[in-house]
Amino acid sequence: MATTVRRSVKGQATKWTGYHRILWPTDFSPLAKAAQPHAVGLAREASAELVLLHVLPSLAAYAVPDLSGALSVSLQQKSRAAAQRQLRQLEKQVKGPNFRTHTVLTEGVAFHQIIQAAKRLRCDLIVLTTHGRTGLAHAIMGSVAENVLRRAPCPVLTVRPPRFQSGV
Repeated sequence: MATTVRRSVKGQATKWTGYHRILWPTDFSPLAKAAQPHAVGLAREASAELVLLHVLPSLAAYAVPDLSGALSVSLQQKSRAAAQRQLRQLEKQVKGPNFRTHTVLTEGVAFHQIIQAAKRLRCDLIVLTTHGRTGLAHAIMGSVAENVLRRAPCPVLTVRPPRFQSGV
């Protein structure tokens, strides 16, 4: 995959040298893990840094009126610690000799944090999965992948696992 592609930038031909930093957002679900071989494979081929990102939803996202004070702080700290452990474990699983890894744990709205991380870390590519929902399910649940695609500062590779693909 060491192909060199030429593209024009403001009238000048430039050489594309490959990916340097690839962002793989994960919520640790089986769906998110479907993008893992793609992200790891691209990072390995390009000798790029692979950034594993997990976004914790903020407690404000939950409509729980009785959750306040020390209880909410404790819950958030436990969630953060558990997510950090999962990120470290995932990093150990994907580590390879040809690329570096880096983990990032943030809090907020998933698509917004993915875009902010891609900008802040100057990522060349985002690799994530999509359910491919349409209709009412899409309208109600929205789509992290779609929002990232629309707003990303870099190319986005979306992976749709076989069990989610339609027979079209």
